Amino acid sequence: MANSIIIIGGGLTGLAAGCYGQMNGYQTSIFEMADKAGGVCTAWQRSGYTIDGAMNWIEGTLPGTRFNNFWQELGAAPAWKIYHYERNMITEDRDGKAFTLYCDADRFERYLLELAPEDHDTIKEFTQAIRTSSGYVVPVDKPVELWDDADRVKMARTEPIRQQLQKWSAVTFLDFAQRLKNPDLRTVFSHFGPFPMARTIELLGLLNSKSAGYVTGGTLALVRPIEKRCLELGGKINFNSRVAKILVENGKAAGIRLADGTEHRADYVISAGDGRTAIFEMLGGKYINETIKNMYDRPHLSAPIVYIALGVNRAFDDVPPSSGGLNYPLVKPIVIAGKPRNNINMRTYNFDATLAPKGKNMVVVQYQTMDYNYWQALKQDAACYREEKDRIADDVITGLEQRFPGISEQVEMRDVATPMTWEHYTGNWQGAYAGWMSGGFGNISKTLPGLDNFYMAGQWVNPGGGMPAAVMSGNHTIQLICRKDNRPFVTAKP
Repeated sequence: MANSIIIIGGGLTGLAAGCYGQMNGYQTSIFEMADKAGGVCTAWQRSGYTIDGAMNWIEGTLPGTRFNNFWQELGAAPAWKIYHYERNMITEDRDGKAFTLYCDADRFERYLLELAPEDHDTIKEFTQAIRTSSGYVVPVDKPVELWDDADRVKMARTEPIRQQLQKWSAVTFLDFAQRLKNPDLRTVFSHFGPFPMARTIELLGLLNSKSAGYVTGGTLALVRPIEKRCLELGGKINFNSRVAKILVENGKAAGIRLADGTEHRADYVISAGDGRTAIFEMLGGKYINETIKNMYDRPHLSAPIVYIALGVNRAFDDVPPSSGGLNYPLVKPIVIAGKPRNNINMRTYNFDATLAPKGKNMVVVQYQTMDYNYWQALKQDAACYREEKDRIADDVITGLEQRFPGISEQVEMRDVATPMTWEHYTGNWQGAYAGWMSGGFGNISKTLPGLDNFYMAGQWVNPGGGMPAAVMSGNHTIQLICRKDNRPFVTAKP
């Protein structure tokens, strides 16, 4: 088959690769092991409620900003309705006193200065970093492998801004708290812990400029238009099609063999699914070097999560919407994988009526859990695994009862997902739904040594994951294939 590409995985990266491949004259065929598209970018329904496992905010919601072109070309942006948050997070202390991280830098600055005028200079430095971050635009239209001198000049122009922001990567919230004179503000920032401020500044910068927002309808409203776009361009999507082996002939990827034994041939194969599965199972570990071996022997994986979703017969009009949710301390800790958690962070979706019946609401609480082995062992006993999930849901509801009396009687639906859930439904190694930890590795090659016509795409070659990076990776991979075939790379909007 001439000019054909097989894509393993129908998540955002696979769908994007399918779309851009079709735009450039390739016949793309996606093979997805699940019964629907989206991969990690997924949602599921229970008792009239929609549980969204991915959508909180995405970058690229403002026309003219980085990533927006991808969403336009993939057909998502023309159909979406964006909700822009006023608040990033609300944190309450034991007395119920609230501290708010506002998305608008000017409003946030005024708020902080009212709370702590004695910290004028430190506050100004912090909020100015947010404004500076708002204007920091890293080029994303081309893979680094294809950069020319003009691209390097473009990148060099961002260097002064990058250097201004770089210093914040070494400053934790605890460090920043020590610079504050106001005791209340010092306590608030200390509660954010030993985490670098750079990530929060970057997020607040995006929210401040409205370059990031929430797609009303969640992940389904994002994925479905892209799936439709792929099909309308002539791409093919095969569901319930688990790939068992990548076929190699004369040092070139030549196709795939499915779990049912059927084989499919193509000129190129793109793995847009789990990296370890592709390299060590589908390819038998034959095409690696010391760098790849070390990455998987000593992995820096993103933390898997325990995700508790509750359908509640309550409006939560007293909880202002925020991208990061409402955080407050617990009287009684919640134990997750043997470790006590002293706070609860709950997100409500009263701004998205599509996720719950009228007058009702979705509540989501999630915790990171690094102990994959704990969950793997627990899963071996189905009854114990089910009991543990029920116990966690009970404890979370008790924790919510502390802040919202009567909520226990208002819970109509409950659903708990663990790292084993993500691994089962998405194939992500050890349930690490965002792949490699951001910053754990530098640029990762999209090709494997000794294997031609094969490319990897997605979070396993773009550390940190995320929905914008996923579609960017699909775009970039098709650009590399076009360059190999001496074709001009073209895009089109629907």
